[in-house]
Amino acid sequence: MKHAGNALQSDPPRSATCEVPGRAAAHVDDLLVQIAHGSRDALGQLYDLLAPLLLELLRSRLPEGADARSALVDGFSRVWRQAPSYETGPHGLDWVIERVARQER
Repeated sequence: MKHAGNALQSDPPRSATCEVPGRAAAHVDDLLVQIAHGSRDALGQLYDLLAPLLLELLRSRLPEGADARSALVDGFSRVWRQAPSYETGPHGLDWVIERVARQER
């Protein structure tokens, strides 16, 4: 899925393995900085890069029958809202995972 328009409303492509490219940490950091400055394109790129991995993570953590896709959308909404508080560094991927994996009750 590409991020044209309704990026957060479509399912990311499923694959047998979810791999994040080796240089992803620096790329995630760059994207988060752009998102913090209001770049929706960067949010779409981050979604395209990480959604398959994060969807599998959510499916493994959520109770059976829970909607992992909805949780993914909620998580990326948190990333968008909280990006201005992101402090650059090699921890960007962990920062995103924390926001996406967190289930607010």
